[in-house]
Amino acid sequence: MRRRLLKAIVFLLIACGLVFFLWRGDGYLLIAYGTKTIEMTLWVAALALVLLYVALWFVRKFMLSSVEMVRRFREMFLFGSVERAQKRAATGMVDYLTGDWLAAHKKLVRTLDKVEYPLANYIAAARSSFEMGDEAEADNILDKALTLAHSELPVALTRARLHVQSGRYEKAIEILKPIDIKMPRQAAVLDLMHHIYIAQKNWRALEDMFPAMRKAKVLSNVEFEELEVLLACEKMQAHSAQSKSLLIAERLPALQTLWKSYSRSVQKRPAVIAAYAQALVENYQDQEAEVIVRKALSNSWYEPLVSIYGRLQVKEIHSQIRTLEGWLKSNPQDPTLLLSMGRVMLRNQQWELAREYFHRSLNIQKSMEASMELSNLMEKLGEHQRANEYYRLSVELAGQQPAPIKN
Repeated sequence: MRRRLLKAIVFLLIACGLVFFLWRGDGYLLIAYGTKTIEMTLWVAALALVLLYVALWFVRKFMLSSVEMVRRFREMFLFGSVERAQKRAATGMVDYLTGDWLAAHKKLVRTLDKVEYPLANYIAAARSSFEMGDEAEADNILDKALTLAHSELPVALTRARLHVQSGRYEKAIEILKPIDIKMPRQAAVLDLMHHIYIAQKNWRALEDMFPAMRKAKVLSNVEFEELEVLLACEKMQAHSAQSKSLLIAERLPALQTLWKSYSRSVQKRPAVIAAYAQALVENYQDQEAEVIVRKALSNSWYEPLVSIYGRLQVKEIHSQIRTLEGWLKSNPQDPTLLLSMGRVMLRNQQWELAREYFHRSLNIQKSMEASMELSNLMEKLGEHQRANEYYRLSVELAGQQPAPIKN
């Protein structure tokens, strides 16, 4: 605005000057070029100069308009107008979202460079090519997308997701790790890596990445708690397997050291307590496990812990029976508790009571474990036909037994 005003002032000053000089006298202008001369009055020279300026202005405008017209005709007839390209790209994205890969691919590829923000088109077109089985074209489209600004992270994530979809987890990690180093704490990168590590059961890598995930707020608070419990349980299971190579006397201190390294909030989670108790059982520390499980169940009822308690080989079996009987008063219809009571009675060689508890458990809830316990007991008592019946029932239920839910 200021430049235009300045130009207008200068133009007016020059015009006033010319008018002033022309007003003072006729004067003339002489132009000599070699042997030729051109002579005219100042008025005519001024008029000629104005006409020349106007002519040049019109020629410039005409040339610019012609170039713009040629460009528009070229877009319209060869590629379609920008508006048409935008509409085609939008319908292509709808096809992509609805899984019509062929239609999406056709529309998106034709409009890759004709929309204002083409990166989304490139990524959707690459994914469409991949879904149609043409991975080479998908790679080619993503390579072209890298020439766009701010495309490195979206393209890397897309490549990694396509590898994950094909089960090539290592390839995906090879792409994501350099990005994580170059652009740390990117939530999308960390989230994808954490899903890959879970699929690979790479708990050590997931544990190392956990603090970065928490800082980047990759998951909700509930999801973080669930992941923390999962990592604690898996670490306890791995430590249990390693402890089996130690002497019996060294196993309990090794497991206790890991247990004490957990935070108090993690130690209170029933699933983690169950993993610790199971590790103790696997390493012949049933007496320690009995105390842990009994205290945990007095605070919160958790069926996997009830199941573990029924398998414990403790010295004071009568004390164990009294504990189970106390729980039965509060939970008389709990099938897992009845099954555990039957197992303890079986170890105490009270065959009829064991059979009664197994029957009660099986009547409340059909389970492979209860039917198998009854099959073994019937075999021990010489009732082979009944043993076979319960065995066949256990085989039928084997594929239907639900997995325990971890809290």
